[in-house]
Amino acid sequence: MYGVDVGGHHDFIEWFAENPAEAQIEFRASGTAEDVVNRTTATIGSWSLGGNEMGQARDHKLHFGLPTELEEAMAYTDVEDRYEAIETALAALTACINGTIGYNALRKGLEIEDVTTTVRIPVDLRVLFGIHGVDKAAEMYGDLEIDVEVTAPNLSDEEIEMVRGFPKRSPVYNLLTRAHPSTPNFTFQS
Repeated sequence: MYGVDVGGHHDFIEWFAENPAEAQIEFRASGTAEDVVNRTTATIGSWSLGGNEMGQARDHKLHFGLPTELEEAMAYTDVEDRYEAIETALAALTACINGTIGYNALRKGLEIEDVTTTVRIPVDLRVLFGIHGVDKAAEMYGDLEIDVEVTAPNLSDEEIEMVRGFPKRSPVYNLLTRAHPSTPNFTFQS
């Protein structure tokens, strides 16, 4: 399952541990609204490692909007099936949990053949549509459900419990499940 040179990977992790300032990573994304409401083209591009710019040639585009059934119900005139932003956040969570389990299994020398993560969350969009005030934003989501299926026939009970704790190391899990107070910075152009 790993697809990495274990020695080289461990060397990188050792460097990472010994050089926290140089190992600081900053990921970025930008999104430009399109002519149709709630449609955005997002771009994932450059990133930095220890303040050094990386990935300038990266130009990954994601096209966000709604599933066709919602667009039809909401009277869109040119219906198009798009990734919904919440779905994309959930998809990112599955990828990060899978990667986190893989990295930590590698770190601990555990043999894992496969990991499949499924996540779901109910959402009430009345705040989004102005039906409720922003004071109800904390009530927008129901409980986040995360199901992880691990194929690893040779794990001991102790190792299984260890793997159950790995998702708490996931950066995206922590991004989505912990409070990150933030206020958007606005710039207006005329």
